[in-house]
Amino acid sequence: MNKISIRGLLQLLVLVVLAHFFVAGSVRAQEDAITISEIVIEGARRVSPATIRSYMPIAEGDSISPARLNSIISTLFATDLFHDVNLTIEGNKLVVVVDENPIINRISIEGNDVISDENLLQILNIRPRRVFTRKVALDARAILIEAYRQNGRYAATIEPKIIHLPEKRVDLVFEVDEGPLIKISKIKFIGNQQFSDRALRNVIASREQKWYIFLARNDKYDAARLTLDEQRLREFYLQNGYADISILRSSGELLADRSAFVLSFHINEGAQYSVADVAINSEIEGVDVATLLEVSTLELGAVYDVRYLDETLSNITDRLGEFGFAFVNVEPEFTLNRDDATLDITLNIGRATRNFVEEIQINGNDRTLDRVIRRRFELVEGDSFNQLRLTNSLRNIRNLGYFSDVQGRVLAGSQADQSVVDVTVEEQSTGAFSLGVGYSSVDDASFQIGIEERNFLGSGRGVRANVSVSGNRSNYRAGITEPFLWDRELFGSFDLFRTTNEYSNIETQRQGVDVSVGFGARDGYYHRFSYLLATTETSVGTANPPPASTSGDEGGRLVSEIGYQISQDKRDSRIDPRDGYYWRINNGVAGLGGDVQYLKSVVEGQYFIPFGFKRFVLAFGAEAGIIDGFGEDISRSNRFVIGGREIRGFDGDGIGPRDAGDFSAVGGNQYYAGRASIISDYGLDPDLGVRWTLFYDFGTLWGVDDDEGVTGADENSLRATAGFGIFWDTYVGPLTFFWTTPISEEDYDNTESFQFSIGGRF
Repeated sequence: MNKISIRGLLQLLVLVVLAHFFVAGSVRAQEDAITISEIVIEGARRVSPATIRSYMPIAEGDSISPARLNSIISTLFATDLFHDVNLTIEGNKLVVVVDENPIINRISIEGNDVISDENLLQILNIRPRRVFTRKVALDARAILIEAYRQNGRYAATIEPKIIHLPEKRVDLVFEVDEGPLIKISKIKFIGNQQFSDRALRNVIASREQKWYIFLARNDKYDAARLTLDEQRLREFYLQNGYADISILRSSGELLADRSAFVLSFHINEGAQYSVADVAINSEIEGVDVATLLEVSTLELGAVYDVRYLDETLSNITDRLGEFGFAFVNVEPEFTLNRDDATLDITLNIGRATRNFVEEIQINGNDRTLDRVIRRRFELVEGDSFNQLRLTNSLRNIRNLGYFSDVQGRVLAGSQADQSVVDVTVEEQSTGAFSLGVGYSSVDDASFQIGIEERNFLGSGRGVRANVSVSGNRSNYRAGITEPFLWDRELFGSFDLFRTTNEYSNIETQRQGVDVSVGFGARDGYYHRFSYLLATTETSVGTANPPPASTSGDEGGRLVSEIGYQISQDKRDSRIDPRDGYYWRINNGVAGLGGDVQYLKSVVEGQYFIPFGFKRFVLAFGAEAGIIDGFGEDISRSNRFVIGGREIRGFDGDGIGPRDAGDFSAVGGNQYYAGRASIISDYGLDPDLGVRWTLFYDFGTLWGVDDDEGVTGADENSLRATAGFGIFWDTYVGPLTFFWTTPISEEDYDNTESFQFSIGGRF
């Protein structure tokens, strides 16, 4: 009991002592606190004393203690305006002495050659008059080093130098040693059993350095590109049935001598799977699952290919969109049967309700008027949502040729059954000039130049002019088009033209006006009515008698022709078609006034079949024409003339009957032509914008009413050519090159083995 009492007394004594010190400290702190009656700022030059006072967490009349002095110093340093701050208390006066950080007078870069000063300074984004701190220099150094690494120069060193100037100013100079360009010397794959290293190297974006490959970009190491390489490898394996492929690790290692990088990819391929079953589980009532399975491109028993799965998901979403369901979630679920290397795919479709179009939003059209785009929509506000109509609307907008990109999204509206169609367009130059050059066995050279504006002042109107000249021909044409004539869905055009053909002893001229009005109908049909009024005149030299082939053209004749055209266009694009078909029938009757009578009919069509996931396109085209004079002869100026446009490898009028005297083309009353080609960018980087084509063209032209003095008047033997071509979409404009070899021709035909054309935009 005594022991406990003594212990308690000792504890009480300790508490009393601690309380004494605490109370004494508090009293002493209160005694040390000073009420500030005045704050004096010294050393300030650029920063006003009022600004410094606004940063300080104290004002005149406040009490201050030594602990609060530290808080004031920390606050002022945090502004990055001062190199040093000192505080002293003189009586009731607080004196603040500051040493301001210098201001950057000039930023310069020395020793750089690969990257220009302008580009580096733009990356830095540091401007004169900014307050300089050590952190500013170090951050800028890190940014510049990263810029050089992205350019493959991992050995680059950069040292910031500070030159002190009067009045607290500094020049900031970055001394650069760019070092050598470090490229990828080796790409290794570890764990790949089914595909060789060479095959996988062709899949990824990175490339090994080769001395014989110039201007390569992907042979420089880029850490960000490793992610793309992994994605490409994964996609490649998924396209070949390896459903549980995994990329364990990827790395880029700099060699010890810093001369090159080595890329390594560690792969776990897994097994190759085949599709055993495809099922659909839908939570949408009233939708026939069998109808959705019809659009699936996944084939049972075939090796699994993720591209067919993506295509199936897109097809099912589009089909449900045609039923009015704007927001549908389709999620694939996989069951891997590792015992027999098969997989079951279940497509789970979530709940959805039919939607109506609440609003159509158009973005990105800074130049093109809204109404020019809206009138191409097959949907309007208030309509039931329909994915097919939306797809057709987006295709119609792309076919205008005014935009480099057209993207459509369906967003949620103000209510569950409402949707907002959001269309974003990216405008491109719609003015264009074309320049064409050709070489033939007769004319040696032909030249063509044209200028066109398809979206004049953003109104959708088109204006154009074209000149084509060769050794004995010239063609001038100018016109205007109005896509919505009289504010209705009528397409109107007006053209003036003049064509001249010169031969050894004659000259024929055809000049006039061509007016047309057309309108579209459902399902891609189009109707066009036209009227042509032209005069044809033949001038014959006095030195020699006129060739017999000019019969019916002597003097001037007036042609008055009424035409009707019907067509259907189901191509995915008019500018660059890769899928779908197109056909047109054109009839013209002359005789309502004028001096000539005839019935002319031309039919033509195109068909495009994509395969290999649209990397390849099979293209077929054919056309045929016939003209009958209602019992009178068809004159030379009204006959068909065909050549390189219809059958590549021949001059512009290089096929068909010719005048026996001057060897000039006299045309024919009947013709047909066709072509088959394959177009692809396979083997090339898609980003280059280059595609190649292999083609086979064929056709013939025959039939002259008065065949006196005409060679091959009724010769309808087949002409055929084969060749190779390149399409290159450059920044300047499209370039085309064709090299052609005749397979069958007549002695009197004119061939053209090479054609080249260039276009431009403005």
